[in-house]
Amino acid sequence: MAIWTVVSLGKGDRISFEASSGDEPEQTITLETVQSTSDEVSGEAGLGPADISSSIRIVETLPVLIEDGIGSQVEIASSASNLAQSIQISGSGGFKSAFVGISLEARSPKNRADTALKNGGSAASEQAVEDALDYFARHQRNDGSWTMFFEDCPCQGECSHSAAGKDPHEIAATGLALLCFLGAGHTMTEGEYSEQVNRGVYYLIQRLKIDYAKGSWLSTIAAAEMYEHGIATLALCEALQMKGDVSIKESCQAAVNFIVAAQHSDGGWDYHPRSPGDLSIVGWQVMALKSAVGAQLNVPTETIRGIDLFLSRHASGAFMYRYRNQGKPTASMTAIGNLIRVLRGVSKTDAGIRASVDYLLKEQPSDVDAYFNYYATQLLFHFGGQPWEKWNEIQRNYLIKSQVQSGHEKGSWWFGADISNNAGGRLYTTAMACLTLEVYYRYLPVYESTSDDFRL
Repeated sequence: MAIWTVVSLGKGDRISFEASSGDEPEQTITLETVQSTSDEVSGEAGLGPADISSSIRIVETLPVLIEDGIGSQVEIASSASNLAQSIQISGSGGFKSAFVGISLEARSPKNRADTALKNGGSAASEQAVEDALDYFARHQRNDGSWTMFFEDCPCQGECSHSAAGKDPHEIAATGLALLCFLGAGHTMTEGEYSEQVNRGVYYLIQRLKIDYAKGSWLSTIAAAEMYEHGIATLALCEALQMKGDVSIKESCQAAVNFIVAAQHSDGGWDYHPRSPGDLSIVGWQVMALKSAVGAQLNVPTETIRGIDLFLSRHASGAFMYRYRNQGKPTASMTAIGNLIRVLRGVSKTDAGIRASVDYLLKEQPSDVDAYFNYYATQLLFHFGGQPWEKWNEIQRNYLIKSQVQSGHEKGSWWFGADISNNAGGRLYTTAMACLTLEVYYRYLPVYESTSDDFRL
């Protein structure tokens, strides 16, 4: 995601842009970057060298658009008080406005079924998605949220397999439910479930705490802080991208700014801001940042380069990945790591990508681990061909067969005891399964797309 080369987070560099148009006098803008090091971090969440707005000051500001010579534009805003106001880059030479892989048209009601059939779905898989959305609609709370703790949801405990512990994970639950509706083409303005989407979006916005242009939900959540933040940011940015109310743009940018500021110096993210990263949480932040790019929000190149650095440090051998820098590689982390590599522009012919696909095929879809299935399905989908066909046939048929078909829990899934399943309960496993079945139209296969908005 010739991009943020205008910004240097280092030694007080000065960068000048010159613009002229016709007979008008030449105009010059000068940016001056100030030194920022890890020693300057105040200890507060979100402050530090990754906070781009604190590393730039505009010496002279003029409201002009400057061509960079290759078709992109650099917009210098009237204030550098926050990331959204300081610099925006768009066009073919910078951050592309299209979100790699996302297809709003493919998600639309008139195209969804045909796209599903084209890419490996079926009438039965589409019915499973519809039943899942009905389940989510029936379990939305009056304030617009969802919860993983069923004692506090409209069914009043009728559903089995509530989330373990006392943390309802309301922010993540709401984000996941919204992603399921958005993935099936229901937006804030269109679709059968537009009311549910609106209520869920505004619940997240109302709970977002904005401080100095960075917004987070940290005051409302417990142990899984950055998990919840990444999921909720992804949902808000997708809602904005899909014909969302432009009034939510400021909130989306603030949530993105917090992700940028919360990145650790190793390039990753952990449960808490600015802690050494783990790849599982990195996956959600990457998807949120990609969606932010698609919604034409500001994402600094330095943040994306940090992700590349993080991946390089967590690789194990030619293609496998570890959860943290220490430890053994796992199938789930291998799926996440290589999916990020695909989204960052690594070729389909890359030996590591091909080896990871072969490895995941041998592993096959899990009967229990919905998290692994979610990421592995995306990687195989983007890769395509026979590997995707083999994987998809097993995964699709299993999800159709294992969905609850009657009673109060109709439309939901429960895959049995598992660390993540237990933590999130039935609502979590239902969301992951639904999103997995929406892969046919949530994203276009990267290797069939010419867009490269998330690549340097």
